[in-house]
Amino acid sequence: MSMRTLILSLASLTAVSLALAACQTAEQPSAPAWPHPTLHGAKPLLIAHRGASGDRPEHTIEGYTLALAQGADCIEPDLVITSDGVLIARHDTFLSTTTNVADHPEFASRKRPSPDPEFKDRSDWWVADFTLAEIKTLRAKQSFKGRSAEFDGKYQIPTFAEVLTLAKASRTKAGKPVCVYPEAKSPAYHASLGHDMLKPITQELAKFGYDKPGSPIFFQCFEPPFVKRAFEAKLPYPVILLSASKDEYAHELTLPGAPFWNGVGVTHQMVADEMGKSTGLIEAAHKQGVAVHVWTYRTDAPPYPPYSAEVAEHQALALGLDGFFTDFPASGRNSIDNAAMGTISVFKP
Repeated sequence: MSMRTLILSLASLTAVSLALAACQTAEQPSAPAWPHPTLHGAKPLLIAHRGASGDRPEHTIEGYTLALAQGADCIEPDLVITSDGVLIARHDTFLSTTTNVADHPEFASRKRPSPDPEFKDRSDWWVADFTLAEIKTLRAKQSFKGRSAEFDGKYQIPTFAEVLTLAKASRTKAGKPVCVYPEAKSPAYHASLGHDMLKPITQELAKFGYDKPGSPIFFQCFEPPFVKRAFEAKLPYPVILLSASKDEYAHELTLPGAPFWNGVGVTHQMVADEMGKSTGLIEAAHKQGVAVHVWTYRTDAPPYPPYSAEVAEHQALALGLDGFFTDFPASGRNSIDNAAMGTISVFKP
């Protein structure tokens, strides 16, 4: 290991330690120490995936608010950019699956073939074709089949600034500052439209005071070149590489300068097999000073059917998981509370 790599690794560890300390759920005086091997010995983060997206339409202020009430430590806004350069919270660069755009006759002519290479065969309404004022006329809807549509059409699409306003004005159930876990969606695509996502996201965070070491922020992305730029910018919060498969992550570890991330976000299948046996990823990452966060646990779509999502959460927690994303924060909080007492579920169909 070169001296430069060692210095960066030590800096990464410090940044992760500070952020984890800022975000973790407060321990009660009588509570036992966290009994499982996380990177820094802290209780894992509970990250509300797109808000409480199992119970409310995703990426809405109402969904984020419910997630905090259910015990989340972090809320996760995925970020895309409107035609007039405003960051909004949407998971996709298109609108049909999470909004009622198709019900707006004034926007019927906006439907068109994809400008986004990731969705080259899709015809849809694209965020990049809409101003913020137009986005604000839309309402969110549940995108996951089988979940309640009771709240469809009731909630606006929030800007990143509105999400940060909520976070600043709120506290977790344990009375801690709310951790915000933004994801830069499709930065290469946005760059092709003239938007460098790194600048507006970090500037927006700075406006809200998230520009000091220890700020309760985790900054995530799937695209390694973008992650490397963010890491080398020496941001005052951890940078997280998202990776979708064992092979993909193995390749990313061979890239020049790797690991150029403070943490990695991976699937459950990448950290444990269906019987809960470790794949070795968590242990190897921890040896590099890299935190491991897993996505996404869903009580209505477990990673290894017929075993429940809760059982998968428990097994990953026992392996030393540093945090996890869930669509159902109430269930996730229950899993963490049980694991804190040493109660880990066994696998049963």
